[in-house]
Amino acid sequence: MPLAVHRSAPLLALLVALLAGCTVGPSDRPPVAVRDAGAPGARPLPSPVPSPSVTPAPPGRYDPAALPWQDCTATLAPALRTAAPPRIDCADLWVDADLTVPGLGGSVRLDISRVGSGPAPLVVLGEAGGEIGTVRAVRLAGQLPAVVLEEYTLIGLARRGTGPSDPIDCVPPGTRAQVIGADPDPVRPEQLDDLLDTTRTAIQTCVQELNQLLTAINSFSTAGDLEQLRVALDAPVLNLLVLGEASRSAVSFLQRYPASAGRVVLDGAPHPTLDLIGAAEAEARATEEGFAAFAADCVSRRCPLAPDPRQALVDLAASLRREPLSPGGQQITAGTAYQAVLEGLGDPQRWTELAAALDAARMGDGSGIAALVEPLVIGIAGLPARFDPGLVTRCNDSATRVPPERAEQLVQEWRGRYSLFGALFAQRLLLCSAWPVSAEPADGGRAGSAPPVLVIATDGDPHTPAEGTRRTAGALSSAVLVNWQGHAHGAVGASACVTDVVTRYLVDAQLPVQATLCPP
Repeated sequence: MPLAVHRSAPLLALLVALLAGCTVGPSDRPPVAVRDAGAPGARPLPSPVPSPSVTPAPPGRYDPAALPWQDCTATLAPALRTAAPPRIDCADLWVDADLTVPGLGGSVRLDISRVGSGPAPLVVLGEAGGEIGTVRAVRLAGQLPAVVLEEYTLIGLARRGTGPSDPIDCVPPGTRAQVIGADPDPVRPEQLDDLLDTTRTAIQTCVQELNQLLTAINSFSTAGDLEQLRVALDAPVLNLLVLGEASRSAVSFLQRYPASAGRVVLDGAPHPTLDLIGAAEAEARATEEGFAAFAADCVSRRCPLAPDPRQALVDLAASLRREPLSPGGQQITAGTAYQAVLEGLGDPQRWTELAAALDAARMGDGSGIAALVEPLVIGIAGLPARFDPGLVTRCNDSATRVPPERAEQLVQEWRGRYSLFGALFAQRLLLCSAWPVSAEPADGGRAGSAPPVLVIATDGDPHTPAEGTRRTAGALSSAVLVNWQGHAHGAVGASACVTDVVTRYLVDAQLPVQATLCPP
């Protein structure tokens, strides 16, 4: 079902006043932050070097009764892989579909969740093709120190089309499975032609179903949704904790509504200037490095893919080309197996599960692979499949359209540079080739007047490479960069050191020394 469009929406209101600035370390060598293992729950870090004139602004408060919240614990809890908190509340948020004509361009319903009872709002925003923001907020509530939940209420925002209320569900399920299951290493031109034809079918359906909302689902619009959420919560500012690709929306929010921004954390931001081709190549490189880390961990644990997990994946793909598996009626191809790897690489806590799924598939059991890709292809726990909103947002966020001839050339080039995943990322450049190009949104301002922004780069992030995150930090005059020498997509909750740094910033208004290093 496409997003519902309605003809009433609240007008925006802007409130005032935040200070800006950043801290800079006194040395050319980055400081190293480490957790004191002898003091459980403590947050010992080197004393921050404060700016002489600027500190983070107060996080503000919100009105807990401003929206009609209802208990939705039983609805969202099944989507977690861990224990759910005692209570989760949910509400609907109606936002203007097109902020260029507030109140006249229709409205869109978004799902929001909240956990905790702190006075300040901390909005959790996830990636359009990743875990929905309402669920991610609940998950983070179990990973952050209790002191954060004493100061903040975590409010998860489901981006346009990602929530169960009005999901984007425009790609036929069979077509979706075909795109994801396409061979990750096409060796014949007709394989790319088949993928292009399948993609065109998907896009044609989305064009027909989404109508005027077709180009209104993007990072720019999400920034406007954040401002409308702030107004609906009756909060002077929004504090943000965003992951990966969602950082584009957060940066746009900082540019357009600097007075509405409180304390902002960008956890793994994508490169701010790369086009679709450059971003795909960067991710292919990072995925190769991420798989190498997974393989090394796998061998050290003597996992079932040892002694050579890389060759095990190559051999599995060859086997699935000859004879795909069909657990529960879901076809598992070489492309599906590679997608399962992409789904699991960013979370080291799932590496054991990923290795077991690949090994089981070698034995003829594809159920583990099916489970890893299920959220993307089918959806779980009543939540929509992630593929469709991810595709729509990705295509609308970029004006780049790659012709088939160029994609075929890149398949050959990247196969040589990144032998395991290069061809896969090159061929997926075709997914947006037939998508209408959106009008470039006007620059809404500069983030220079925004408050301090904490930017976390993870050296081994397979989805938002650290180099791109550092470029984002460099492009924000108020950014303070922290580097984690770990392997994951998202450092908050995964690294005790990073979590401590973020906690000090959110709770104590203390920023770390610029370019602080957090150990693995």
